[in-house]
Amino acid sequence: MVFRYLNRPRGGSSSSAFYDFSLGSLPAGVTLTRASAGYRYNSSGVLVSETTNAARFDYTPVTLAARGLLVEASGTNLLTYSEDLSNAAWSMSNGTIGSNATTAPDGTVTADAVIENAVGAVNHGPGRVVTFAATTYAISVYAKANTRNWIYFYMDPARFGGSGYTYFNIGTGAVGTTLAGATAFMTLEANGFYRCTVIATASAGNGNFGLGLATGDNVSSYVGDGVSQAYMWGFSVVAEAYRSSYIQTVAATATRAADVALITNASAISDQCWIVKARTPRKISGGAANTVLTVDDGSFFNRRLVYYSTTGRLIVAAAVANVTTCNIDLGAVAADTDFAVAVRWADNNFAASLNGGAIVTDLSGANPLGLTTARVGHGDSGTLYWNSTIKTIETRRTASDTELPLLAA
Repeated sequence: MVFRYLNRPRGGSSSSAFYDFSLGSLPAGVTLTRASAGYRYNSSGVLVSETTNAARFDYTPVTLAARGLLVEASGTNLLTYSEDLSNAAWSMSNGTIGSNATTAPDGTVTADAVIENAVGAVNHGPGRVVTFAATTYAISVYAKANTRNWIYFYMDPARFGGSGYTYFNIGTGAVGTTLAGATAFMTLEANGFYRCTVIATASAGNGNFGLGLATGDNVSSYVGDGVSQAYMWGFSVVAEAYRSSYIQTVAATATRAADVALITNASAISDQCWIVKARTPRKISGGAANTVLTVDDGSFFNRRLVYYSTTGRLIVAAAVANVTTCNIDLGAVAADTDFAVAVRWADNNFAASLNGGAIVTDLSGANPLGLTTARVGHGDSGTLYWNSTIKTIETRRTASDTELPLLAA
């Protein structure tokens, strides 16, 4: 059992509960539901699908370090046959597909080789038409270098503006020229693959989407040699302003349902001090806020919460009768970054510390009472999802100004 009571910290605060999500199972007093399967990296660094209602404990695929509980909003992958470029849903330009050429991040030999032909001054790669809504999309692929180290994304300028092109060096992990107005990044994943992502806002309508080989940054049209290639797998187009976990498709689009995680221990919910260790989501500036913890009375009117703002700042807040009584800005935290925060919610004595730094206070306002529900990684009514991992949550009866930085260190 991974729910336990802690000894008193230095300074004399009374003991409380500790929920450790890095151990690979749900602590006592925590429930989780999800109405679909969902992917995560296991402790061996393999991308695996967890069944309906199974908690997803995520690990770093390269170092195998435990990240904690993955909590995400729902998402739908619009690209069918996400692992099969040989299917007629895809159209290959000036090249061929070598099906099932190497081991994919999920440990299966299903990643395809994209092989250029010897035609001159053209693009070499797969593509298709996608129906876009007027919203923001995260577009991703897992790619691995072979004899070509560069790939490109092409996103129809009629839908996304600009030139349409973004470039990735899948040999070094460097992002090249990026579509104007878009955000691009890449992360090293399992089996030598990089997950390459572009987040951009579309206008409504049909648009061409393609990927292909390149000989360097901003060089997508060239004379092929008939043999050079790179590996691709796990294509996705999801309407979201952040990058979420992989969603596999075959003949139809597929939806990953939202995770709903709750702490049901009434004693812990009444505690004034909460300490959270988590990782900020990988998102664009201006995207929706993300809540790592909400404690409320079953509505949004009386609540305590810690959230990551639209501009990437960590905020501690409280409200009584839907009127804000506490608002503490702890400062900017980079996307996709580990952090620790310790918070004290108390009448006219709110305080918090980020990563062991000096406390920030709000000394006027009432602490909401009668709270019944602690929501892990989301707000009430399935809103403001964290879309990342949470490693530990600790509660204490209270904590002094001296203790808060020690608890957040």
